Amino acid sequence: MTIIIGVVIIILLVISLIPNYQAMKLAKNQGQKPTRYTIMVGIDLILIVLIAITLILKMNS
Repeated sequence: MTIIIGVVIIILLVISLIPNYQAMKLAKNQGQKPTRYTIMVGIDLILIVLIAITLILKMNS
């Protein structure tokens, strides 16, 4: 059950990451400061990595 929840959360984070990354690139290309989008993309990536590591460790034990 824990693994299923972890996979669902990773999928939701990836779905959230894609538009944030596109908005960050668009803001950069328009010459605006993409600080907000950069922070959101960074948080999404950190959470994806942490949850993936947790799932890997959970499957090995």
